[in-house]
Amino acid sequence: MERFITAPEKRGLDLRSNQQNMPRRKVLGMLSAAGAGMALSPRAFAQSVGGGPRIIDTHHHIFPPVFTARNLKRMTDDSPTFPESFYTNWSPRYSLEQMDRNGVATAIGSMTSPGVWFGNNEEGRKNARDCNEYGAKLAQDFPGRFGMWGAIPLPDTDGSLHEIEYIYDTLKLDGIGLLTSYDDGKLLGHPNFAPVLEELNRRKAVIFVHPTVSCCGFPIAHVNRVAIDYPTDTTRTITDLIYSGSLLRFPNIRWIFSHGGGTVLMLTPRLAGGGLTPEERAATIPNGFEHELQKLYFDIASVALSPIPMAAVLKGIPKEHLLFGSDIPFFTIERIATAVNKFDLSAGDLRMIQRENALQLLPRLKA
Repeated sequence: MERFITAPEKRGLDLRSNQQNMPRRKVLGMLSAAGAGMALSPRAFAQSVGGGPRIIDTHHHIFPPVFTARNLKRMTDDSPTFPESFYTNWSPRYSLEQMDRNGVATAIGSMTSPGVWFGNNEEGRKNARDCNEYGAKLAQDFPGRFGMWGAIPLPDTDGSLHEIEYIYDTLKLDGIGLLTSYDDGKLLGHPNFAPVLEELNRRKAVIFVHPTVSCCGFPIAHVNRVAIDYPTDTTRTITDLIYSGSLLRFPNIRWIFSHGGGTVLMLTPRLAGGGLTPEERAATIPNGFEHELQKLYFDIASVALSPIPMAAVLKGIPKEHLLFGSDIPFFTIERIATAVNKFDLSAGDLRMIQRENALQLLPRLKA
C-alpha cells in the first residue's frame, strides 16, 4: 500500500466489474457464504493460464463484498490514500484477468490491514467467518485458481481457536493469515497469543503474516504512513517471535512474511543478540539470529521493484524460501512479474520463486 497508483494502473483498476449486489450463496453445499462478486463463468477462467509460467501468487488480497461494505470506513481510515471505490470495485474477474495476462495459475487470497477484529469479539468472529466462507466459495467456483489464508479474530483467543477448527476441518483452506500486531501493538510472540500458536503448531500450519500500522506508527509529511510503518512492524514481530522463543517452541509452523521481511535484513547486525547472556542466547538463538531468519519464508511483493532491497533478499535468504507475491490490488501483477524477470536469476531459481517453493508449502496445488 506504500505508493501512488500510476495512470496505466488506474486504467487497469477501472476495468474491474462492480458486482457487489449479487445474492449470497451456500459454501460447499452447506454454508451460507458470500457469493457476491462471482457472477462470471467459472469455466471461462478454470484453466486459462495454459502453457505459461503457472506462477503461484501467495500475496493476493481480496475484498469480500459483504465484509467490505460493513467495514468500509475502517478500511479507508486505515489507508486514506485509497478511495472507497478502490475496495468496493474489486471482483474475482479483476483478479482473474490480471492472473491470466501474467501467467499466474493460482492466487492465495488474504485479508489485508486493518484485519477483521475491531474491538468487539462477536463482530470479529462474524467478520472472520464471512471472509473465510467467501474465500472457500471463490476456490470452489474457480477450481485451481484461488486459495485462501483464513482470517481469525485475534486477539480473541476463544474465537480464533474456534475459527481455526472451522478453517481446517470444514472449509479446508490453505493456512492462516495474521497481521503483525494486534490490540495496540501486541506482537505475535506475545504470551496472549501462545494458545493460538500452539494449536497452529499442532496442525503444522502455514501462516501468512501481513503488516499493519501498530500503536507505534508516526506520520511523516508527504509519506503514506504505511510506507515506513509496515516494514517496521514486520521487523518488530519477526524479532519478537525469535526472542520470545516462539520459533523454537512452535517448530512445526511455517511462516511467510510480506515484502521481503520488512527492514529485518538491514537491521540484522543490530538485532543479533549482542546483549544476551550465554544462558539467554542458548534459550532463544542457540544457532544465531540469522539462522532463525533463514527458517522463515518471505514474499517479494514491493521489494522486487528495486534492485537494492532485492539484492539483500537474494543474498540474505535462501532462494528456496522466497515466494512470488503481487500485493494485488495495491500493485499490479504485471509490475512485480516484470521486475522479477529482470534480475540475474537462473531459470531454475526463477521457477522456484514463481512456483516450486510455494508447492512445498501447498502440496494440493501439485495436482
